[in-house]
Amino acid sequence: MFSPARSALLRSLQARAARAPAATPAFRVSLANATIRLYSTPPAEESSDKPKPKVDQLKMGQKGGGKKSSSTGLFFGFHPFAIFASLTLLGTGYLMIVKPFFEWNDKVQSERKSDKKKQVAQAAYTKEQVDSFPFDKKTVVFVLGGPGSGKGTNSEKLVDDFGFVHLSAGDLLRAEQKREVSQYGELIAHYIREGLIVPHEITIGLLRNAMMDHPECDRFLIDGFPRNLVQAKAFEDTVCKAQKVLYFECPEAVLLERLLNRGKTSGRTDDNIESIKKRFNTYFNDSKPVIDAYDKDGKVITVSCQGSMDDVYKNAQTQVTQLFKDLGQEPKPRTA
Repeated sequence: MFSPARSALLRSLQARAARAPAATPAFRVSLANATIRLYSTPPAEESSDKPKPKVDQLKMGQKGGGKKSSSTGLFFGFHPFAIFASLTLLGTGYLMIVKPFFEWNDKVQSERKSDKKKQVAQAAYTKEQVDSFPFDKKTVVFVLGGPGSGKGTNSEKLVDDFGFVHLSAGDLLRAEQKREVSQYGELIAHYIREGLIVPHEITIGLLRNAMMDHPECDRFLIDGFPRNLVQAKAFEDTVCKAQKVLYFECPEAVLLERLLNRGKTSGRTDDNIESIKKRFNTYFNDSKPVIDAYDKDGKVITVSCQGSMDDVYKNAQTQVTQLFKDLGQEPKPRTA
Protein backbone atom coordinates (compact mmCIF):
# COMPACT_ATOMS: atom_id res chain seq x y z
CA MET A 1 0.00 0.00 0.00
CA PHE A 2 1.06 3.68 -0.49
CA SER A 3 2.28 6.00 2.38
CA PRO A 4 -0.12 8.81 3.51
CA ALA A 5 1.89 11.52 1.69
CA ARG A 6 2.04 9.57 -1.54
CA SER A 7 -1.63 8.72 -1.26
CA ALA A 8 -2.54 12.35 -0.81
CA LEU A 9 -0.41 13.40 -3.81
CA LEU A 10 -1.96 10.71 -5.94
CA ARG A 11 -5.50 11.82 -5.01
CA SER A 12 -4.63 15.44 -5.76
CA LEU A 13 -3.28 14.57 -9.23
CA GLN A 14 -6.28 12.43 -10.05
CA ALA A 15 -8.70 15.19 -8.95
CA ARG A 16 -6.79 17.79 -10.96
CA ALA A 17 -6.89 15.62 -14.02
CA ALA A 18 -10.63 15.14 -13.59
CA ARG A 19 -11.23 18.94 -13.26
CA ALA A 20 -9.22 19.89 -16.36
CA PRO A 21 -11.92 21.04 -18.86
CA ALA A 22 -9.60 21.35 -21.88
CA ALA A 23 -8.27 17.83 -21.54
CA THR A 24 -9.67 15.29 -23.95
CA PRO A 25 -10.80 11.91 -22.73
CA ALA A 26 -7.76 10.33 -24.33
CA PHE A 27 -5.51 12.81 -22.47
CA ARG A 28 -7.21 12.08 -19.15
CA VAL A 29 -6.83 8.32 -19.66
CA SER A 30 -3.17 8.74 -20.65
CA LEU A 31 -2.47 10.97 -17.65
CA ALA A 32 -4.19 8.58 -15.29
CA ASN A 33 -2.30 5.60 -16.71
CA ALA A 34 1.02 7.48 -16.51
CA THR A 35 0.28 8.37 -12.87
CA ILE A 36 -0.48 4.77 -12.04
CA ARG A 37 2.70 3.56 -13.77
CA LEU A 38 4.84 6.11 -11.94
CA TYR A 39 3.45 5.51 -8.47
CA SER A 40 2.51 1.88 -8.52
CA THR A 41 4.85 -0.78 -7.20
CA PRO A 42 6.66 -2.60 -10.06
CA PRO A 43 6.28 -6.40 -10.26
CA ALA A 44 9.01 -8.46 -8.72
CA GLU A 45 11.61 -9.82 -11.22
CA GLU A 46 11.74 -13.52 -11.79
CA SER A 47 14.43 -15.43 -10.06
CA SER A 48 17.70 -15.50 -12.00
CA ASP A 49 18.08 -19.17 -11.14
CA LYS A 50 15.31 -20.10 -13.58
CA PRO A 51 16.91 -21.17 -16.89
CA LYS A 52 16.16 -18.86 -19.80
CA PRO A 53 14.69 -20.39 -22.92
CA LYS A 54 17.22 -20.94 -25.71
CA VAL A 55 16.67 -18.96 -28.86
CA ASP A 56 17.65 -20.56 -32.15
CA GLN A 57 18.95 -17.64 -34.17
CA LEU A 58 18.71 -19.69 -37.36
CA LYS A 59 14.95 -19.92 -36.87
CA MET A 60 14.29 -16.39 -35.65
CA GLY A 61 11.53 -14.71 -37.58
CA GLN A 62 9.78 -18.00 -38.33
CA LYS A 63 6.35 -18.75 -37.08
CA GLY A 64 6.60 -19.87 -33.48
CA GLY A 65 8.93 -17.10 -32.20
CA GLY A 66 12.13 -19.10 -32.43
CA LYS A 67 10.66 -22.28 -31.09
CA LYS A 68 11.38 -25.55 -32.88
CA SER A 69 9.05 -25.74 -35.82
CA SER A 70 7.16 -28.84 -36.70
CA SER A 71 7.64 -30.80 -39.94
CA THR A 72 4.15 -29.93 -41.14
CA GLY A 73 4.21 -28.98 -44.86
CA LEU A 74 7.58 -30.64 -45.59
CA PHE A 75 8.22 -33.61 -47.94
CA PHE A 76 11.04 -35.90 -46.82
CA GLY A 77 12.51 -33.01 -44.87
CA PHE A 78 12.55 -30.59 -47.84
CA HIS A 79 10.41 -27.57 -48.38
CA PRO A 80 7.89 -28.01 -51.24
CA PHE A 81 9.26 -24.94 -53.00
CA ALA A 82 12.78 -26.42 -52.98
CA ILE A 83 11.46 -29.62 -54.53
CA PHE A 84 9.51 -27.68 -57.13
CA ALA A 85 12.55 -25.56 -57.99
CA SER A 86 14.78 -28.63 -58.33
CA LEU A 87 12.31 -30.41 -60.59
CA THR A 88 11.97 -27.26 -62.68
CA LEU A 89 15.75 -27.03 -63.11
CA LEU A 90 15.97 -30.71 -64.04
CA GLY A 91 13.19 -30.36 -66.58
CA THR A 92 14.75 -27.24 -68.05
CA GLY A 93 18.14 -28.97 -68.31
CA TYR A 94 16.57 -31.94 -70.06
CA LEU A 95 14.73 -29.74 -72.55
CA MET A 96 17.71 -27.49 -73.24
CA ILE A 97 20.61 -30.00 -73.21
CA VAL A 98 19.74 -33.69 -73.01
CA LYS A 99 16.81 -33.82 -75.43
CA PRO A 100 18.55 -31.77 -78.17
CA PHE A 101 21.63 -34.03 -77.86
CA PHE A 102 19.60 -37.21 -78.32
CA GLU A 103 17.74 -35.67 -81.24
CA TRP A 104 21.04 -34.67 -82.86
CA ASN A 105 22.52 -38.12 -82.26
CA ASP A 106 19.47 -39.85 -83.75
CA LYS A 107 19.69 -37.60 -86.79
CA VAL A 108 23.39 -38.38 -87.29
CA GLN A 109 22.83 -42.12 -86.93
CA SER A 110 19.89 -41.97 -89.34
CA GLU A 111 21.99 -40.10 -91.91
CA ARG A 112 24.79 -42.65 -91.57
CA LYS A 113 22.40 -45.55 -92.06
CA SER A 114 20.90 -43.82 -95.07
CA ASP A 115 24.35 -43.24 -96.60
CA LYS A 116 25.26 -46.86 -95.92
CA LYS A 117 22.12 -48.11 -97.65
CA LYS A 118 22.85 -45.91 -100.66
CA GLN A 119 26.41 -47.22 -100.91
CA VAL A 120 25.21 -50.81 -100.58
CA ALA A 121 22.58 -50.19 -103.26
CA GLN A 122 25.17 -48.66 -105.57
CA ALA A 123 27.51 -51.63 -105.05
CA ALA A 124 24.80 -54.17 -105.91
CA TYR A 125 23.21 -54.97 -109.24
CA THR A 126 19.52 -54.54 -109.91
CA LYS A 127 17.26 -57.52 -110.51
CA GLU A 128 16.91 -56.54 -114.16
CA GLN A 129 20.69 -56.53 -114.58
CA VAL A 130 21.04 -59.93 -112.93
CA ASP A 131 18.26 -61.45 -115.01
CA SER A 132 19.75 -60.16 -118.26
CA PHE A 133 23.33 -61.35 -117.58
CA PRO A 134 24.26 -64.44 -119.71
CA PHE A 135 25.41 -66.75 -116.90
CA ASP A 136 24.43 -69.84 -118.89
CA LYS A 137 27.01 -68.98 -121.56
CA LYS A 138 29.89 -68.93 -119.09
CA THR A 139 32.27 -71.82 -118.44
CA VAL A 140 32.48 -72.35 -114.68
CA VAL A 141 34.93 -74.74 -113.01
CA PHE A 142 34.78 -75.30 -109.26
CA VAL A 143 38.14 -75.80 -107.53
CA LEU A 144 37.88 -77.92 -104.39
CA GLY A 145 40.21 -79.59 -101.93
CA GLY A 146 41.13 -79.52 -98.27
CA PRO A 147 42.34 -76.29 -96.66
CA GLY A 148 45.96 -75.80 -97.68
CA SER A 149 45.78 -78.11 -100.70
CA GLY A 150 46.98 -75.38 -103.08
CA LYS A 151 43.70 -74.35 -104.66
CA GLY A 152 44.57 -70.64 -104.80
CA THR A 153 48.19 -71.10 -105.91
CA ASN A 154 47.31 -73.39 -108.83
CA SER A 155 44.28 -71.30 -109.81
CA GLU A 156 46.50 -68.24 -110.32
CA LYS A 157 48.67 -70.21 -112.75
CA LEU A 158 45.64 -71.55 -114.61
CA VAL A 159 44.46 -67.96 -115.08
CA ASP A 160 47.64 -67.14 -117.00
CA ASP A 161 47.50 -70.26 -119.15
CA PHE A 162 43.80 -70.46 -119.95
CA GLY A 163 42.38 -66.96 -119.60
CA PHE A 164 40.24 -67.68 -116.56
CA VAL A 165 38.97 -65.09 -114.10
CA HIS A 166 39.84 -66.47 -110.69
CA LEU A 167 37.21 -65.97 -108.00
CA SER A 168 38.14 -67.10 -104.50
CA ALA A 169 35.09 -67.48 -102.29
CA GLY A 170 37.27 -67.01 -99.20
CA ASP A 171 38.92 -63.86 -100.55
CA LEU A 172 35.54 -62.38 -101.51
CA LEU A 173 34.18 -63.06 -98.03
CA ARG A 174 37.22 -61.53 -96.32
CA ALA A 175 37.02 -58.46 -98.56
CA GLU A 176 33.31 -58.08 -97.80
CA GLN A 177 34.05 -58.42 -94.10
CA LYS A 178 36.47 -55.46 -94.25
CA ARG A 179 34.23 -53.28 -96.42
CA GLU A 180 32.95 -50.37 -94.31
CA VAL A 181 29.43 -50.37 -95.76
CA SER A 182 29.02 -54.14 -95.60
CA GLN A 183 25.78 -55.43 -94.14
CA TYR A 184 27.36 -58.80 -93.29
CA GLY A 185 30.86 -57.92 -92.05
CA GLU A 186 30.41 -59.03 -88.44
CA LEU A 187 28.49 -62.13 -89.43
CA ILE A 188 31.17 -63.21 -91.91
CA ALA A 189 33.93 -62.58 -89.35
CA HIS A 190 32.18 -64.86 -86.86
CA TYR A 191 31.77 -67.73 -89.34
CA ILE A 192 35.37 -67.51 -90.56
CA ARG A 193 36.76 -67.36 -87.03
CA GLU A 194 34.75 -70.42 -85.99
CA GLY A 195 35.61 -72.36 -89.16
CA LEU A 196 31.93 -72.53 -90.13
CA ILE A 197 30.26 -72.22 -93.53
CA VAL A 198 28.94 -68.74 -94.27
CA PRO A 199 25.24 -68.77 -95.31
CA HIS A 200 25.08 -69.57 -99.02
CA GLU A 201 22.91 -66.53 -99.83
CA ILE A 202 25.83 -64.26 -98.93
CA THR A 203 28.53 -66.27 -100.71
CA ILE A 204 26.51 -66.82 -103.87
CA GLY A 205 25.56 -63.14 -104.00
CA LEU A 206 29.24 -62.17 -103.83
CA LEU A 207 30.22 -64.68 -106.53
CA ARG A 208 27.39 -63.60 -108.81
CA ASN A 209 28.33 -59.93 -108.49
CA ALA A 210 32.00 -60.76 -109.09
CA MET A 211 31.11 -62.60 -112.29
CA MET A 212 29.05 -59.63 -113.45
CA ASP A 213 32.05 -57.38 -112.81
CA HIS A 214 33.75 -59.22 -115.71
CA PRO A 215 31.17 -59.26 -118.51
CA GLU A 216 33.93 -59.63 -121.12
CA CYS A 217 35.12 -62.96 -119.70
CA ASP A 218 33.46 -66.32 -120.39
CA ARG A 219 35.64 -68.57 -118.14
CA PHE A 220 35.62 -68.58 -114.36
CA LEU A 221 37.58 -70.58 -111.82
CA ILE A 222 35.72 -70.52 -108.50
CA ASP A 223 37.85 -71.95 -105.71
CA GLY A 224 36.74 -72.88 -102.22
CA PHE A 225 33.14 -73.23 -103.37
CA PRO A 226 30.71 -74.95 -102.96
CA ARG A 227 31.38 -75.94 -99.37
CA ASN A 228 28.32 -78.17 -99.06
CA LEU A 229 25.54 -79.69 -101.18
CA VAL A 230 23.12 -76.89 -100.29
CA GLN A 231 25.48 -74.29 -101.74
CA ALA A 232 26.05 -76.39 -104.86
CA LYS A 233 22.35 -76.76 -105.58
CA ALA A 234 21.59 -73.09 -104.80
CA PHE A 235 24.34 -71.88 -107.15
CA GLU A 236 23.18 -74.06 -110.02
CA ASP A 237 19.56 -73.06 -109.47
CA THR A 238 20.19 -69.30 -109.29
CA VAL A 239 23.39 -68.69 -111.31
CA CYS A 240 24.53 -71.49 -113.64
CA LYS A 241 25.79 -75.06 -113.71
CA ALA A 242 29.45 -75.93 -113.32
CA GLN A 243 31.09 -77.83 -116.20
CA LYS A 244 33.69 -79.54 -114.01
CA VAL A 245 35.12 -79.78 -110.49
CA LEU A 246 38.92 -79.61 -110.20
CA TYR A 247 39.74 -81.57 -107.04
CA PHE A 248 43.18 -81.22 -105.42
CA GLU A 249 43.61 -84.40 -103.39
CA CYS A 250 46.00 -84.13 -100.42
CA PRO A 251 46.55 -86.16 -97.20
CA GLU A 252 45.42 -84.49 -93.97
CA ALA A 253 48.91 -84.57 -92.38
CA VAL A 254 50.35 -82.65 -95.34
CA LEU A 255 47.50 -80.13 -95.17
CA LEU A 256 48.13 -79.50 -91.48
CA GLU A 257 51.83 -78.90 -92.00
CA ARG A 258 51.19 -76.48 -94.86
CA LEU A 259 48.62 -74.47 -92.92
CA LEU A 260 50.81 -74.10 -89.83
CA ASN A 261 53.70 -72.88 -91.97
CA ARG A 262 51.42 -70.49 -93.85
CA GLY A 263 50.04 -69.11 -90.61
CA LYS A 264 53.44 -67.71 -89.69
CA THR A 265 53.22 -65.08 -92.43
CA SER A 266 49.66 -65.06 -93.83
CA GLY A 267 48.07 -62.95 -91.08
CA ARG A 268 44.79 -64.82 -91.59
CA THR A 269 42.60 -65.25 -88.52
CA ASP A 270 41.79 -68.86 -89.45
CA ASP A 271 45.40 -70.05 -89.82
CA ASN A 272 45.73 -71.24 -86.22
CA ILE A 273 45.49 -74.71 -84.74
CA GLU A 274 42.00 -74.23 -83.27
CA SER A 275 40.48 -72.87 -86.49
CA ILE A 276 42.36 -75.46 -88.58
CA LYS A 277 40.79 -78.33 -86.63
CA LYS A 278 37.33 -76.82 -87.13
CA ARG A 279 38.00 -76.31 -90.85
CA PHE A 280 39.08 -79.94 -91.22
CA ASN A 281 35.87 -81.10 -89.55
CA THR A 282 33.81 -78.88 -91.85
CA TYR A 283 35.68 -80.08 -94.92
CA PHE A 284 35.30 -83.81 -94.22
CA ASN A 285 31.70 -83.53 -92.99
CA ASP A 286 30.32 -81.05 -95.55
CA SER A 287 32.68 -80.38 -98.48
CA LYS A 288 33.86 -83.91 -99.23
CA PRO A 289 30.29 -85.10 -99.91
CA VAL A 290 30.07 -82.40 -102.62
CA ILE A 291 33.08 -83.91 -104.40
CA ASP A 292 31.58 -87.38 -104.11
CA ALA A 293 28.25 -86.16 -105.53
CA TYR A 294 29.89 -84.51 -108.57
CA ASP A 295 32.12 -87.55 -109.02
CA LYS A 296 29.04 -89.71 -109.50
CA ASP A 297 28.04 -87.43 -112.38
CA GLY A 298 31.50 -87.79 -113.94
CA LYS A 299 32.35 -84.11 -113.41
CA VAL A 300 35.40 -84.43 -111.12
CA ILE A 301 38.99 -83.95 -112.31
CA THR A 302 41.33 -85.27 -109.62
CA VAL A 303 44.80 -83.78 -109.25
CA SER A 304 47.17 -85.41 -106.76
CA CYS A 305 49.10 -83.00 -104.54
CA GLN A 306 51.90 -85.52 -103.94
CA GLY A 307 55.18 -84.29 -105.38
CA SER A 308 56.67 -80.86 -106.07
CA MET A 309 54.61 -77.77 -106.80
CA ASP A 310 55.69 -77.88 -110.45
CA ASP A 311 54.62 -81.51 -110.79
CA VAL A 312 51.25 -80.76 -109.23
CA TYR A 313 50.59 -77.86 -111.57
CA LYS A 314 51.76 -79.75 -114.64
CA ASN A 315 49.20 -82.43 -113.83
CA ALA A 316 46.48 -79.80 -113.38
CA GLN A 317 47.45 -78.08 -116.63
CA THR A 318 47.18 -81.31 -118.58
CA GLN A 319 43.78 -82.08 -117.10
CA VAL A 320 42.35 -78.62 -117.87
CA THR A 321 43.69 -78.74 -121.44
CA GLN A 322 41.81 -81.97 -121.95
CA LEU A 323 38.68 -80.35 -120.44
CA PHE A 324 38.61 -77.61 -123.09
CA LYS A 325 39.18 -80.14 -125.81
CA ASP A 326 36.16 -82.07 -124.55
CA LEU A 327 34.15 -78.81 -124.53
CA GLY A 328 35.28 -78.04 -128.07
CA GLN A 329 37.19 -74.99 -126.97
CA GLU A 330 40.81 -73.92 -127.38
CA PRO A 331 42.92 -72.57 -124.52
CA LYS A 332 43.00 -68.78 -124.54
CA PRO A 333 46.18 -67.57 -122.87
CA ARG A 334 45.93 -64.04 -121.48
CA THR A 335 47.61 -61.51 -123.79
CA ALA A 336 49.33 -58.34 -122.65
